[in-house]
Amino acid sequence: MHKTMLSIIGGCAALLAAAGTCRADPVEDFYRGRTVKFIVGSNTGGGYDTYSRLLAAYIGKHIPGNPTVVVENMPGASGTKSANYLAEVASKDGSVIGMFNQSMPQRQMFEPDLIRIDLGKFSWIGAMNASTNVLITWHTTGVRTLDDAKKKQVVMGALSTSGGNSVYPLLLNNFFGTKFKVVLGYVGGNTIQLAMERGEVDGRGAVVWSGLKAGWPHWIKEKKVNVLMQVGLTKEPDLQDVPLFTDLARTPEEKAIFQFISSDAAMGFPVTAPPGLPAERLAALRKAFLNTMKDPEFLKVVEERKLEIQPSSGEQVQRVVEDMTSTPKEIIAKIQKALADAEAQANTKN
Repeated sequence: MHKTMLSIIGGCAALLAAAGTCRADPVEDFYRGRTVKFIVGSNTGGGYDTYSRLLAAYIGKHIPGNPTVVVENMPGASGTKSANYLAEVASKDGSVIGMFNQSMPQRQMFEPDLIRIDLGKFSWIGAMNASTNVLITWHTTGVRTLDDAKKKQVVMGALSTSGGNSVYPLLLNNFFGTKFKVVLGYVGGNTIQLAMERGEVDGRGAVVWSGLKAGWPHWIKEKKVNVLMQVGLTKEPDLQDVPLFTDLARTPEEKAIFQFISSDAAMGFPVTAPPGLPAERLAALRKAFLNTMKDPEFLKVVEERKLEIQPSSGEQVQRVVEDMTSTPKEIIAKIQKALADAEAQANTKN
């Protein structure tokens, strides 16, 4: 009897131990009590910073183990500094995630020497909004349309030669004869907009429309800026009279070029982790991201701040990035030639 009882007790203990093993969650164990660093590839106060901090405030409760998420701004070269950091320096165990300029995959194709990493290999978690970039001018410039920009020089602030703030105006110069003059050296989109208010520059070539409405709503309400063009796959509901870049195409070749330029619209405010993230942790982060996008408390803040959320899954963003980074070299070469011609023409006039 004694042996039988011991055998039963031993069997129960083994079953309980096995059940405990089955219930163990290695992802939860990894994140419990941990601090996750959220790298933002822009300075404070802009759209990327606004969306990053909002996500960081809520995603932790949806990640198994409920880690603390801390934001760290890392501006530089239109997000390149942060992208290189995530790829080359940051831990690849899931303890570091980030958000940087959605045009980075395009820039990889334009400037492989600068973007030394393959964005297609990043561990994409999701994107917070199917965003549209807009080209804007200050209300006092008298430049309200692209036709107006063909009649007078329009000074546009930019961070680097390869970001949208440079690319969009220069392509317009090349294909349509506008007179945008790009001035480089600004450290972030926020500083360009402050320069617009000071009259230092006339406009900005690429700002996410939803981010502008979130971070600078008074500009919209007081009609401080003119919107000349949208760069995206579909028009913003409140910008139905403003042409899409793709609408301007006159030939199939132009259509292909403008389509590539516009293809990052599905990954507005993208969230990613370094390449090589363990599959189970990436799956957990992707699930946590989508759950955050449906979180009632999160959505309440979104509504209060008049932000826009139209999320894309990590799998969707992954496909978009892979498509962009596999664009035929001849299309990229034609875009680069158009940009080089536009820059050379601008330098000749200056």
